[in-house]
Amino acid sequence: MRERTDFLFASRTCHSIRMRVKRLSKVISIFLNLKLRTKFLLSFTVMILLTVLMISSVNYYVSVSVIKQNTAIFSEYLIEQIGINLEKRTKDIEEQVFQQFRNSALNTTLGIPESSSEPDLYIKNRAISEFMKDLLFSKDDYLSVMVIDAEGNQFGFERTATQNYNKNLMNVDVEMIKDKRGRASWIPGNSNVIFMEKAVYDVASSRYVGIIIVGVDSSLISGIYTNVDELTKGNIVILNEVFEALLFDRHVSEPSRYFIENKMYDHKPSLNQGFQFEGQTYISTIITTPYDKWMIVQVIAVNELTRGTEVIKVWTISTILVSLFIAFILAVIISRNITGNVRLLLQSMTHFSMDFTHKAIVPRSRDEVGLLAEKFNSMAEKIGELIHTIYTEKLLKQKAEYRTLQFEYKALQAQIDPHFLYNTLESIHSLAKLRGDEQVSEMIYLLGKLLRESISKKGDIIYLQEEVDYIRSYLTIHKIIYGNRIEVNYYFDTGLMSFVVPKFILQPLVENSIKHGIEEKPGKGIVSIGCWTKEGVLYLEVSDNGVGIDEETKKQLLNPPEHSKLKQKDKHTNVGVISVHKRIQILYGEEYGLSIMSEMDQGTTIRIRLPIITEEGSG
Repeated sequence: MRERTDFLFASRTCHSIRMRVKRLSKVISIFLNLKLRTKFLLSFTVMILLTVLMISSVNYYVSVSVIKQNTAIFSEYLIEQIGINLEKRTKDIEEQVFQQFRNSALNTTLGIPESSSEPDLYIKNRAISEFMKDLLFSKDDYLSVMVIDAEGNQFGFERTATQNYNKNLMNVDVEMIKDKRGRASWIPGNSNVIFMEKAVYDVASSRYVGIIIVGVDSSLISGIYTNVDELTKGNIVILNEVFEALLFDRHVSEPSRYFIENKMYDHKPSLNQGFQFEGQTYISTIITTPYDKWMIVQVIAVNELTRGTEVIKVWTISTILVSLFIAFILAVIISRNITGNVRLLLQSMTHFSMDFTHKAIVPRSRDEVGLLAEKFNSMAEKIGELIHTIYTEKLLKQKAEYRTLQFEYKALQAQIDPHFLYNTLESIHSLAKLRGDEQVSEMIYLLGKLLRESISKKGDIIYLQEEVDYIRSYLTIHKIIYGNRIEVNYYFDTGLMSFVVPKFILQPLVENSIKHGIEEKPGKGIVSIGCWTKEGVLYLEVSDNGVGIDEETKKQLLNPPEHSKLKQKDKHTNVGVISVHKRIQILYGEEYGLSIMSEMDQGTTIRIRLPIITEEGSG
């Protein structure tokens, strides 16, 4: 069930994301399809708005941060002064009470035990009563006095009996006061009183004799910081050494009460973070006096600090509105100026696309759009010229195609002659065979075969096997003609016969070997033909033991002069070798072709370098 719920939640989430992306894409599409002028207006408005908002926001937050920082520094300085004054006032009271006790008869009589005689107890009670009256009326700020003897008996006296200040002291923690060994403590009371409590000891024997508690008017303490609260619009709280707030009910605001009750003074919230109370942010400043006797906390509402920044907000909004209005007016003027040339260019393009007639645009300015209009003028003129040229070329092409058809027709007619010649040779072959002339018959058969292969092969690329078969037939005819004067050797790798090569690349080379190598040299001529592969290259080779080729002829064969400048007697065979070299380089690149190794009277070797291609048209 839980997995199904998770799946449904994930599905809804994905659907929600897709819908948001779709809506965003729709908004982007609408913006992209707006007119250029509208885009300029929106873009200028958004840029000005964002710029002003960013500057105003940064200024506002920087101002608030500076106010916070300065307030924190000022607040810390003020409460440090408050701490100094508090220490002085409370210490004066503590010393005055101690001196009063030391100089009174109570110093010697408070330690009289309860079991003493009546006269001694009378003296003790009288000394206590006189001490309390003298102490209470020694300062107007004292509202009550309580004395507790060593046996826990309490004696109290108040300036105004109706207030009953001492009723809050019924459960005094005597042991805690004794543990402080004469160090005074301050605790909060009800209404407008706070209490100073102090254990006292016999001056002569240093023996514990009792406790003196003085109720002090709270205004003596609150008067130190009342004016500071009004000045900083904050709330100052004084905590004693056990973190009790003096005058808690009367002088502590709700945020300060929340701060103290949750003991947030332990981790001291940072200035930038502050703490939250009822939806508002407050910052705090905390210091402690020496020996941790007092902790002074000031809590200030941030909205009180930033009350003066409302003026900044008003001016910010006013500035934004004025800036937007001015920006809109400027955007209208600028966009009209920019889009004016664009409209002219668009109108001219529309008109040109309909009938390819162009009227030159006169741009209103020399900005990028104006330059674009000028370029369009130039482009339109060139397009017009190009259209005229294409039309003219089309007419010439039609005429050329007509002439080509005529040539093809004549070429078709010319094919009749080779077929007729082939058929005639077949007839002669049959007749020679009937008459028993086998040699003539064989020559006519081979010649017919060569002629048939020449006619039947339409493409320029054939299998190596076909080229080898053709050259075998060609050399067989020559062996019949020359008899024992010529010897032919073959060393072909039968595994290479499926490679494809350009048509008729061996015949010109073999013809060159026979005509210029063997015929011009007495004795038996040897022609060797072979093929092999090495490092991804196919090599074909034709070699002879003829008269050889001189350096000048080799250069002419590989880097030929114009056809008309070749020597007349060997023009046919030279053109054949040159044609093979050029065809190979045109088909496969300059790294392929012929290489010639020859020495005079030692023979010639012509090597063909080809790429390995296993199927016709693919490598």
